[in-house]
Amino acid sequence: MLLSSEALEEFGDRIKGLDTVLAKLGSAEVTKADLVATLASVAKEWLRVSPELRNGADGYLPVLDAYDLAMADILQATKARTRASAYRKKLAVFVEKFLDSVVIAYMRFEGSPSQASARQVESVFAGAVGPEELVYVQEAARCSSLHCHRAALIMLWAAAMARLYSGILAAGFSAFNTAAAGVAAKKGAPYNRFTKGGLTITSLADLQNARDADVLLVALELWGYDLQLYEEQGRLLGTRNSAAHPGMFSPVALDVRQFAEKVRRYVFDAAK
Repeated sequence: MLLSSEALEEFGDRIKGLDTVLAKLGSAEVTKADLVATLASVAKEWLRVSPELRNGADGYLPVLDAYDLAMADILQATKARTRASAYRKKLAVFVEKFLDSVVIAYMRFEGSPSQASARQVESVFAGAVGPEELVYVQEAARCSSLHCHRAALIMLWAAAMARLYSGILAAGFSAFNTAAAGVAAKKGAPYNRFTKGGLTITSLADLQNARDADVLLVALELWGYDLQLYEEQGRLLGTRNSAAHPGMFSPVALDVRQFAEKVRRYVFDAAK
């Protein structure tokens, strides 16, 4: 999920709370194991969050080097005997400047069109995605926030295929192979697009190696939905292919949002 300004503000409040605790120790060495562990934990948390802020804030945030350096120093300090005053000196940039320089700046970013578009993409799939599919939806949202709309379309199609794979695994390879044999036996469009010689899978790796177009045809047979829905899925695959190959295709944020809505309707809601 895209980081929120509320989460950033809460992080800043935690830093201020730690600073208050450290202030009570004066210049004494920090010896309590739980306090040292907490300092190490917040340092690691920031160092994980910082790249996401740096890469995804569309120029709204200032340079974060001072904050990164402070937390790297904090983490290093937890490995040695360190005085409370030394920790406070390193945390000062967060205590004094974090709210104005980072949190408020990020609030402006959340109101930007690119960020709003990214959150809309995530909202389309709210409550409908499993853990494996969620990572692709989140990546698509990040790509959209960075104006990498082609990449966003590709990630959304990856989420669609992850949903189809999940449904196929639930149905079982035997059911898939039976449906594939049924497709291979039929004549005319769209069945004449199926791979010659048919398709048999015995593992997830086999499924992942199958052409997406073949998987769509087997899904049509397996779940028994109509040709109109299959054709919509085919158009989605065509859009994904346009995004993945060199050419003049130039999608915008609205295209990504519409693609997301169609993936939800024609894949997620169809592949039970």
